[in-house]
Amino acid sequence: KTPVGELFSPAYDCSKILDHNPEAKDGIYWIHLGGIYPKQAYCDMITDGRGYMLFGRTNTSVTWTVPSSNDAVEPYGNPHWASHLGDVPILDLRIQMARTEDLSKPLTHWSFRLQTERLLKNLMIVDHGCAQATPGIGNIAYVKDLQTENIVTTKFRCSVFGSYHNPATGFGWSMMNSCLKKPCRRGFAFFDHNVIKFQTDHSGSFSYSVSGSISGIYQNSTAFVGCDKTKCCGCFGPAGGTNDYCGTNCKKRRNGTILKNVYSWFWVRSSIPKKVWNKCMDYKVTTPNGDTVRYKLLDGNPTPEKGRCGRKEALLNDGIVVVPDEETSKKVPAVPGLLKYRKDTKELYVRANDSWCVVPQEKKILEKTSGMVVPKLKSIEEKLQKQNRT
Repeated sequence: KTPVGELFSPAYDCSKILDHNPEAKDGIYWIHLGGIYPKQAYCDMITDGRGYMLFGRTNTSVTWTVPSSNDAVEPYGNPHWASHLGDVPILDLRIQMARTEDLSKPLTHWSFRLQTERLLKNLMIVDHGCAQATPGIGNIAYVKDLQTENIVTTKFRCSVFGSYHNPATGFGWSMMNSCLKKPCRRGFAFFDHNVIKFQTDHSGSFSYSVSGSISGIYQNSTAFVGCDKTKCCGCFGPAGGTNDYCGTNCKKRRNGTILKNVYSWFWVRSSIPKKVWNKCMDYKVTTPNGDTVRYKLLDGNPTPEKGRCGRKEALLNDGIVVVPDEETSKKVPAVPGLLKYRKDTKELYVRANDSWCVVPQEKKILEKTSGMVVPKLKSIEEKLQKQNRT
C-alpha cells in the first residue's frame, strides 16, 4: 500500500500524514487540501505539536522583493512565497527568524492562533482587530512564544502588515494576498506590467506585541521582521522577554536588538494531528462458554484486534502509559500531568516543569520524612530538657 503523503496517495495536509504515520519525518510531501490535483509542501513534523507547512522563506529582512511561485518552499531553498497553498485553512501561523540559515537557532520564534478559520490567500485583512488604515494579520486569539512554549498574550489583535491601499488597486496588502494564490514575479510591492513597472509600497512586516493589541508599522513591537516605510530589519529582545523592544522605522527600544539582514521562515497549520504517539491497550472478554479471549486496541484504532500488546509497545492502561524500557519511554509525548510507568525500573513518572519526575513510593516518602522529622524532634527535646534544668 502506498504511504499517505506520496504522489498517488496525497494527504489533506501535513497533520493528516501524522495521523497515518506518527513517525513521519520532516520533508517534502504530497497534499491535496481538498482539491483535485496534488501539490507538494514541506512539512515540519516536530515543532509545536507538529503538522506545519512552510509557505514562505526570506534570506533578507526586505520582504517586498520576495516573489511567489507554485514551487514548494524549502527551508534552505530559494526565497519565495508559495502561491499554490492559498487554499490552506489557517489554524496557526508561525514565524521564526534567525541570524543565519540555521533555523534550529532562532533569534525569535512565535505563532498566532486565529479565532476563526480563513484561507491563507485571505491572510491580510482590514477588520477583526485590524482596520482600513492598518491592514494586516487580524482576528488573533493568542500569541505563543515558541522559545519558551508559553502563551504570552490573549489581548493581541493585529500584526500590521503595511499601509492601506484600496483593494481595487491590487497594491500592498491585497497584492500580498494575491501572491499567496497566484505567482508574483517581483513580489507584492510592485506593479508589474509588460510596459510599466514601478514600486507601489515600501512596507511589509510581521510582528507581535505582548503589551499592546496592535504592532508593526506605526506601532511598537515585541518582535518584528520586515520593512517599515523603507526601513527593513529584524528586531527582537532577550529570550522570554515580554516588553516592546522594537520601535517604528527599525529603531530599537530598551534591550532590543536590530539586525539589517536576517533569515525568516513562515509556516501555516490547518489542523492538529489527532494521534501523538503509538499506543496499545489490551483487555480480556469472557465468552458465554466461559472462555477468555484477549483483544487489543492499537494506534487509536477503534476496531479491536485479537491478541495482546507486544512487549515493545507502549501500553495505555487506565490513564497511565506503561512502557517496557528506556527506548520506548523516550517516545512518550511531553504532555503536562501525564503519568508514565516503566516496567524495567518499576518507577512511576509524572510530566511536570519540562521534565519527567519520579513519583516516590510511599515507603520512600516515609523514610525521607522520618529522616527530616526525627532530628528536629530530638533537637526540640534537647531544648526542653535544658529549659527544665534551668
